Amino acid sequence: MPSDETRRLLRTFGVAVTQYEDAVSSGAAGEEIQKAEDEARSRLAEIQAFLERLKSSTKQQT
Repeated sequence: MPSDETRRLLRTFGVAVTQYEDAVSSGAAGEEIQKAEDEARSRLAEIQAFLERLKSSTKQQT
């Protein structure tokens, strides 16, 4: 069952990607699009770090 951290990460990533998509599709200013992209990439990095922590904990258990 997913942890609260998993749910939080997925929710914030989904919001960030949606905001980026909205900025692009609405023809927002380049600065606004870049800010939204940076936020989505930051959230993706959090997910990647979380996956690495899970992977490490799995290796320690075996």
